Amino acid sequence: MTDSSERESLAKKHEANRTQRLEQIKHWVEYIESNPSETWGPQLNRLVNTQLESARDTDISPEQYRRIKRISDSRDD
Repeated sequence: MTDSSERESLAKKHEANRTQRLEQIKHWVEYIESNPSETWGPQLNRLVNTQLESARDTDISPEQYRRIKRISDSRDD
């Protein structure tokens, strides 16, 4: 696979991932609009807490995270 075709393939994958995330967001909006906050509030809290726990368990420093983020962002351009 050439660099050009690899970049195109990666761009397609990124676009597909973006499309999927947007669909998931729309689904979530529909869900919270049709259910009381007493139902979805605790679900959202569990999700956020799980994400925070996972982030804490990565064993990387904030500086390492920012370096990785910069590299990732520069590759998205």
